[in-house]
Amino acid sequence: MVQVINAGMGLKSAQRGVMLKEWFWLFKKIKTDEQFFEHQQALQNLLADGQDLHERDPKGRSALEYIFAKAFPSYAIVLWLLKQPEFKAEKEASLYPYDVDLAQGCFQLTKANNMMDKLDELMPTKLCDLTDLAEKQRLAQPYLLLLEKFEAAGLTNQFQSSCADYKAAFMTKQQSLQQLQRLEDELETQFGELCVGFNMLAGEDYNEFQSRIAGSPWLPELDSAIESQNLQALKVISADSSLKLAFQINFAELKGLNPALPSNGLLQVFIAEPEDGEEPVGRCEAIFWTEADMPSANWQQHLDKALATDCIAPSGFDVSFRKAGVYPICWQPYKQLPESEAQIRLAIENIDSNIDAEIYDNLQYDHGLMPRVAELTQLVFKQDGSFAEEPYLPKNHIAILSYLYCDSGSCIYSIPLDALNGDNTDWRQLTYTYCHD
Repeated sequence: MVQVINAGMGLKSAQRGVMLKEWFWLFKKIKTDEQFFEHQQALQNLLADGQDLHERDPKGRSALEYIFAKAFPSYAIVLWLLKQPEFKAEKEASLYPYDVDLAQGCFQLTKANNMMDKLDELMPTKLCDLTDLAEKQRLAQPYLLLLEKFEAAGLTNQFQSSCADYKAAFMTKQQSLQQLQRLEDELETQFGELCVGFNMLAGEDYNEFQSRIAGSPWLPELDSAIESQNLQALKVISADSSLKLAFQINFAELKGLNPALPSNGLLQVFIAEPEDGEEPVGRCEAIFWTEADMPSANWQQHLDKALATDCIAPSGFDVSFRKAGVYPICWQPYKQLPESEAQIRLAIENIDSNIDAEIYDNLQYDHGLMPRVAELTQLVFKQDGSFAEEPYLPKNHIAILSYLYCDSGSCIYSIPLDALNGDNTDWRQLTYTYCHD
């Protein structure tokens, strides 16, 4: 009789082991809403058969912890779990990183992927547009659902950000961006298309011809069939060992949003590598390859034309890019409001709406591609001992690219106004200016 009971218990334990394996296997497999919908019935059946919603695997992890260990948890599966009658927030409290009794002004170190860190990372940034905002809101939803559950159960710290705080941040940014969009639309209705600039954001490294700062360039061999003007520039760049790639712009990535720039083609710009401890100053050499040039040339990577230091590393890029020595760029287009305050006031009057002045007063266009840098000035000392404040931007020039260096200073690449002409731009006249902090 004892043997029968033990055998029965062993069978029940084995069945439970199979159930546990399938339960956690499904949660490990599901990464998207679509995958959840595919396996939802199987999960529901397991619960109906007695699966414990909060059961832990041999490593002590619950199903909910499996979900939130992923970079971007599925909203649908989180919603489904939290709505189950068996769900008890206190059994998942380990996912909340702050001690409930933590005093105001104090903090505690937690694992890097905790839910509050993720929410902070997903908060709207200064450069966030409506498309980015919608994506951030989507990704934040699973974390907000769980935080709301913890709050309802009294498991959160009153001195830490609440679900309402995060939602308010999203709402405020959305309202601001919508008001700005209405203002832009009205200005274009009255005064024509606004100028488009491009924020310079960190991008993915996907090919040798994408826009980027620094790195080793790909160049055609000198014996390739190269147009004479480019051949001469390539000879100068090849002969001068101090010249290294500063940046390259693949204009096709801009999708023709600024007609002053070429519609396609590759611009490569080289500067003299500074000595250790010196500032990156001096001339630049530019070479522009048309879309027709690129397929016919025999391109080779030139490791000797990469900067050995990170003296021109762009501020705001993750340190991982700095280690690699190359900074792929993602261009984020935006519309620049006119400099005329009268035009802005007239547009606001026509909208007949209360628009917060902070929305358009604090806009800065002094970095990125096609920036406005006329107001950036420097103190220039004269021979007679006096000094004067003068603009960094050379006279009758328009800025093409400007960005802050990670360590100190910034750069302005500019060109004479009459040389900037879309696909017919004379890039030989490009000028590099180093700006002190």
